[in-house]
Amino acid sequence: MFSIIIPEILSVFRPKPGVTSQNIVIRTILNCLNCKREARLASDKKSANKRTTSPELTRYLMPTGACGINCDTCRLNHRGLCSSCGSGTSEQARLKLEAQQRLLGAPCPILACARLNRIDYCLRDCNQFPCEIFSADGATMYPFSEGYLNMQKRRRVLLEETNQNGQPGEPLAIPDQHWQVISDRGAEDIARSSGATLLADGSFQLEMLTRRLRVDVDRRLVELDHQGQWQSAPRLVAFVAIVYLANSRSVPLSGRWVSEKDLSCREFFRGPHEMRTESVLTRFGNNSVDFLEAARVYGGFETGDAGDAAVRLWVFPTIPLKLVLWCGDDELEPALTVMFDQSIDALLPGDGIWALVQMVCETLAHQSL
Repeated sequence: MFSIIIPEILSVFRPKPGVTSQNIVIRTILNCLNCKREARLASDKKSANKRTTSPELTRYLMPTGACGINCDTCRLNHRGLCSSCGSGTSEQARLKLEAQQRLLGAPCPILACARLNRIDYCLRDCNQFPCEIFSADGATMYPFSEGYLNMQKRRRVLLEETNQNGQPGEPLAIPDQHWQVISDRGAEDIARSSGATLLADGSFQLEMLTRRLRVDVDRRLVELDHQGQWQSAPRLVAFVAIVYLANSRSVPLSGRWVSEKDLSCREFFRGPHEMRTESVLTRFGNNSVDFLEAARVYGGFETGDAGDAAVRLWVFPTIPLKLVLWCGDDELEPALTVMFDQSIDALLPGDGIWALVQMVCETLAHQSL
């Protein structure tokens, strides 16, 4: 049978340079196995109510694979060279895995893992994403790039931080890349550019909001000096400190104060990444005197800027921050304007700036350091 079918396939799909006959045959067979299924899906999709958002129907109809790739946007799918894998719990995924095992000798490890763990989509539903399956042997990234996976790791740390009150001794969920950058750059270079002190044991001592931090890169540990005793730093504090050290540069202050809208990473601060200042507004929105007192605890001093109260603080040795509070009244809600020296553009990425502002606001509101 195949002796008849294969020549027919090759006569229709003439191999291009670099494409083997075997690849064309496999792709064609896979497409044939799924064509009836896709025809039924397309028919059901047309008859479904467009406003339906049932998770069960979504899993059945969506052309998105468990890995997160949406096949509707792919030319290969439109040209019939391959079909969607479906979500990890879908019938489509089961059929795809069986076809892959039968024709290719092994299933896609991403789809197989999602199926085994009863997960629809790795990016949305898996707490381990991005795991080692997406990085293969550490050198081959599939189907996402190393940069994309690192971005996911950084931002997922921030999602876990609804506040900075991590429990003492709790492991720090800081992406490996930040620790690796610090190790690769060399301790003396980082100490010189960040304003940290390099201790005899190779760890860093860093001042943050007039408090002392100790960063042990070998043990991947960040500690806070609390009344003469070193204690595990809250996770958000630790994250901000490590991102600061990893990105530290010898950049002078510009002397120009700007908002996040004037930074090169301004597009980052939209939607879920709007500046989280609600802790300060809840605590001090109608009390500028207490706001000034709270800032003085951490080395802040009053400035002559507009607003009901304005303070300047040194968060790190090279990063000052200015906070301008507008108290609420019968007509207007309270507001807080955050200002940066423009040099921060070269010192922290967008997620680092976002986390730093949240950390400062929560520290002032809760007096937590």
